[in-house]
This record gives sequence, C-alpha cells and structure tokens, in this order.
Amino acid sequence: MVNTAKLEALESKLKGFFSPVLAFSGGVDSRFLAHVMHRAEIDFMAVHITGEHVPRAESAKALNWLQTHDIPYQALRLSPLSVPEIAANDKFRCYHCKRLLFSTIKEMAQVNGGEGEQPVIIDGTNASDLGEYRPGLKALEELGIVSPLALCSITKDEVRTLAVATGMEHADQPATPCLLTRFSYGSTPDEQLLQQVEDCEIALKRYGLQNFRVRILDDGSQLLQVSNAEKGVLLKHHEAIEGTLRSAGFEFAKIHCSERISGFYDRK
Repeated sequence: MVNTAKLEALESKLKGFFSPVLAFSGGVDSRFLAHVMHRAEIDFMAVHITGEHVPRAESAKALNWLQTHDIPYQALRLSPLSVPEIAANDKFRCYHCKRLLFSTIKEMAQVNGGEGEQPVIIDGTNASDLGEYRPGLKALEELGIVSPLALCSITKDEVRTLAVATGMEHADQPATPCLLTRFSYGSTPDEQLLQQVEDCEIALKRYGLQNFRVRILDDGSQLLQVSNAEKGVLLKHHEAIEGTLRSAGFEFAKIHCSERISGFYDRK
C-alpha cells in the first residue's frame, strides 16, 4: 500500500530547502530523492564521490543515471585510505569517512553558493538506518547534514514502494556499500586488495548473483556471503563460482548463505 501522505510530506520538505545539494551515491535511497526532486521540478545539485572505496561499476551507473535524467551534478574524487583514521579500519571508520566525504561536499557547496544563505546538504539516510549501527550518522549530525527520508519516517521498504509508485526504474536495486565494508575491523586493506575484491564481485555477478559480498575476515581468510534468496543461483553455478573465486586469488574462500547481508561485522 502506497503511503501518499509520506510522499507529500517529503515533497513539501524538499521544496522548503534552500538550493539543496544531494550527496548522491547512486543507491536506491539517493536516487529516490533525486527522482522526487526532479519530478517536482525542484532545482538541486547532485554530488557523487568517487575513490578507491567506491566500486567503479557503481559510479559509472550512478553518473549515467544522472546524465540520462539531465540532472546537474559534480563528481569529486577522494582517497579515504590517505586518512589514517579511515585506513585504520576500526569500528569508527564510517564516522571518519563520512566526516571526510560530507566536509568536502559542504566546502564545495559553500564555495559555489557564495555569500548569504548557504545551500542545504541532504543525504539518503532513511528511517530504517536509524535502528542500525551506523557511526557515520554522528558525523552527519555534527556537520548539519539533513536526511529528509528519515525526517519523514520513510523506511527502506517504503522507499522502494514509493519509487515503484512514482515510476522510478530499478526500485529493487540491492545495496552496494563501500568496499571497505568487506574487511573485518582492524584489518588494513590497500587499494590493490580493494580492487581485487571488486573485480571478483564483478565476475560473480555474471552468474546472476546480486545480493552478496566477498569478505576478508580478521584472520585473513575469505568468505563469500550470499543471500538465502539467491541460494538457487549458488547451487546452479557452484563449481563455476568456486572457479571464479580461485581465479581471483580467493582459492580458500568459504561460501555461506545468510538471511541478512549488510552489517555482517557489526553482528559478530
């Protein structure tokens, strides 16, 4: 059932922001915000961050979506691994990374905005995120970033439902968080290892897997974590998937199916 009241509340809130700048990852949440603003003819700028932590294919899709819909954007490249607090990869990594990303976006918006009232920086945090372990939310609060979906109590499921109802394509898009989330807290991946994981995941998608992660555990062992919903795909292509893992340098990777994929290290 579509909650039209929440959609109307979201549109009203977005129309009230001065010169909004959207942190645009290309995931379903930030795409939905861009879709709603574009549909409501709200003038806004999207900012997409690239770097060694962002899968290249996801960046390409994000930028292509913006271009296809004629949405003004800027792409900024950052290197989170150059920041010691992020490279340390402890349980507060996400806080430090969000500080870096949103400080950069805020500085860019302020420079472009000139003197007077400053643009409002918004992001795609939804109401469901508030119940998860997300240290990055503290950084957003400190920097004054606004999360319209959360403010309107719109959950992840409601984002997808409203996206379908308003005609946004690929509303079932699975989450693809940054590559640093593939590594156990305390491990210190370099750019080459991030690339190795990304290349392996790209290869595995050829078999039809969508909701999965290649993970590097704290003892250096590897794990392919696959959603229970895709167990059939895993069984059908099991030998080929094992071969792909070996070719990618993960010859000893274990394969595990689970109900939830996100937040793996936060539940350990």
